[in-house]
Amino acid sequence: MAGLCEGGNEPPGSLKASKSLGEVATECMVEAAEEAVQENAGSTDIAIAIDGSWQKRGHTSLNGVVTATSIDNGKVVDVVCLTKYCHGCVVTKNKVDHTSNCVKNFDGASETMEVEGAVQIFKRSIEERGVRYSTYLGDGDSRGFQQVVNEKPYGEHFKIEKWECLGHVQKRMGNRLRKLVKDMKGQKLADGKIIGGRNRLTKDAIGLLQLYYGNAIRNNTDDINKMKRAVWAMYFHKLSTDEQPHHQLCPKGPDSSCKYNVDQSTCKHNGLPVEVMTKLKPIYRDLAHPDLLKKCVHGLTQNPNESFNNLVWLRVPKTTFVGLKSLKAGVYDAVISFNVGNIGRAKVLQNLGIAPGYNTLTFLRELDDIRVAKADQAVELMSKAARQKKRNLKRRREDEEANNPGYGAGKF
Repeated sequence: MAGLCEGGNEPPGSLKASKSLGEVATECMVEAAEEAVQENAGSTDIAIAIDGSWQKRGHTSLNGVVTATSIDNGKVVDVVCLTKYCHGCVVTKNKVDHTSNCVKNFDGASETMEVEGAVQIFKRSIEERGVRYSTYLGDGDSRGFQQVVNEKPYGEHFKIEKWECLGHVQKRMGNRLRKLVKDMKGQKLADGKIIGGRNRLTKDAIGLLQLYYGNAIRNNTDDINKMKRAVWAMYFHKLSTDEQPHHQLCPKGPDSSCKYNVDQSTCKHNGLPVEVMTKLKPIYRDLAHPDLLKKCVHGLTQNPNESFNNLVWLRVPKTTFVGLKSLKAGVYDAVISFNVGNIGRAKVLQNLGIAPGYNTLTFLRELDDIRVAKADQAVELMSKAARQKKRNLKRRREDEEANNPGYGAGKF
C-alpha cells in the first residue's frame, strides 16, 4: 500500500537511498546551523531568510518547498516539503485503510504553503537545530511572518524581528508604477496628456526608476536618514527642468551621479513632466517611509534561497509532476550540493554501504571545481563590465570637455 502513494511499488534499495539522502541532508543542515552560531559570536539566536517555491508556476501547484537559509553563512538550515496530492487517495477505494499510508501533508490554497512551512521551521528550531530564529527576512508577503508571530514559537516575551528582502522592496517601486499606469489608462492629466507615452512614464522609464530606487537603498544601508534623502533626491532629480532645477538633495562633488551638480553648464535635463511626477509623489512617500526603510538597513536579499530553489527544480523539473518521496529526494540532494558541494554525495554512498572509489571522489571534486570556476568567471565578467562602463563614462566626459573647452578666442 505504501508504494501506491508514489504511483507504484518501490524497490527496497530506492527506499534505503531516500533515507540515506535525508540523513546526510539533515546532518548538513545541523552543521550549517552550528556554523551560523559560531559566526554569530556563539549566540543561538540567529537570523534566517524564508522563501517558498512551487513546482508549478502560479498558485495552483500541488507541490511546494519552503526553505530557511542562514543570514550569517548563506547555507540552508531547514526545509519543508509540502504536497496536496497522494496517489493512494486517488486509486484506493477504501479510504479508511489508506489513511495511515497517506503522504498528503497539506490542505488549503497553494500560495499559503509558505506560511505553513515557515511556522513548522520556527516551531522545531530548538528541538532539531538547537537555535532560535530571532530575525525573519522575507519578501513583501508578510502573512508567513505574522503567522509565526501569532504562534509564539519561543514564548510570550521573545520578539522576532522582520527584515525585508532588498530585491523585493525594489520591485515594489516597479509594481506600484505599473499599477498606476494601468489604473490611469485613458485619463488625462493637467497638461491634457495621458500618464504614459513618449517622454513620460514608459516601461523603460519605470525600469530606470525602479533601478534608481534600489540603488538609493543599497548605497545608504548605514543610515535610514541618508536612505530617505537619496530616495527623495531621485524624485526631485526627475522633476527638474532646465528652467526649474531641483538638485539640492543630490550628491555634490566631481564624482556625483548628478550631472547638474558636476557641471551645470553642460547639463541637459531629461526628467519627467511635472504633471506625471505629481502623480508619482504618493508612491515615493510610501516607499520612503522610515518604517519600511528601517527593515532594509541590513542590505540583504533572498538570493541564497533563490539559488537553492534553482538547484531543486533542476533535479525535480517543473515540467514533470512527482510525488512527495521524489520531491524530497530532489530537495535533499540539492541541500547536500548547496551546503557542502557534490563531494557530499560520497557520504550518501557510504551510508548505503558503498565505499566511493578514487575515480568517484575525483569526479565529484571536479564537479565542485567547475562550479566554483564558473561562479568566479561570472563575477569577473560582471566586474569587467562595470570597469568598462566606468571607462566609457570617463571617455564620454573627456570628449564633452574637448568639444566644449573652458578657454578659447572670444570666450572671455
